[in-house]
Amino acid sequence: MALPAGVSDKLRQRVREQRSARNAARLAERLAWWDAQPADGSCTTVDLQPGVRMQIYFGGELSRFIFQGDFEGEERRFLNAFLRPGDTFVDIGANLGLFSLIAAHLVGPSGRVHAFEPCAKTFERLGRNVDLNRFKNVTLHDLALSDSAGRQEMVMAVDGMDAWNSLAKPYMGGNYTTETISTDTWDAFAEAHGLGSGVTLMKIDVEGWEAPVLAGARRMLSKPDAPVLQVEFTDDAAKAVGHSCADVYRLLEEFGYKLYHYDAAQRKLTHDPLRAEYPYMNLFAIKDLAAVTQRI
Repeated sequence: MALPAGVSDKLRQRVREQRSARNAARLAERLAWWDAQPADGSCTTVDLQPGVRMQIYFGGELSRFIFQGDFEGEERRFLNAFLRPGDTFVDIGANLGLFSLIAAHLVGPSGRVHAFEPCAKTFERLGRNVDLNRFKNVTLHDLALSDSAGRQEMVMAVDGMDAWNSLAKPYMGGNYTTETISTDTWDAFAEAHGLGSGVTLMKIDVEGWEAPVLAGARRMLSKPDAPVLQVEFTDDAAKAVGHSCADVYRLLEEFGYKLYHYDAAQRKLTHDPLRAEYPYMNLFAIKDLAAVTQRI
């Protein structure tokens, strides 16, 4: 609730502090409930936003983040501001479907979502979340995108850190298993499925494998009408693959992109120059800033 005009700045600050304390107390109570549940892989359902529900799993660290309520909130607010009915969204590294589900709701029956998730268990859970929302505009692909087509070993954490599964050894988790998965390049996949143009937004979150994904998408992403990209930059993940976030940044520049971070409060994109370090963040790669700004 907004404070009325005429309230002093000192009182406004006190009210903000009280609200912040109440929110912190509610969050602590919420997480205490979560942590008291058996980490047995059973699930509960949460509302991500109006019109979108999601099953999340006890014992999963990503699920715990989502349960807190505002995981990757700036990115989700960009999604809500940018996507329109009829758009096409591509989710590379969909996991449980956080972004795919929101996108499916936003693009509506006339739009399309293509979600890529190669791990069998996670792929099954992703499908359940699509069914939970009765979305008919989502196509699921049990496939990893990379710089070549074939079969490869996915390294998977088995101690609740499965959100960090990778084609290299994950930097999170301590116990691992492997699963043989299929790979393809975005260039080949897009050409085979008629997605060479018309993709509005593509999210790439593949735990350090971003450089190989981009290398396999050079032809499509070098086009003037290539989609806006949301790309994860995490040094530890990239190093595990033998790349750096600087490699990813420079590759995107080669394709004609410029990198931005999004301020949801101001609905503003600001150029983000190459940084010395990337502990963890998502950036938006954009070719036509004016067109994107007009949307948001």
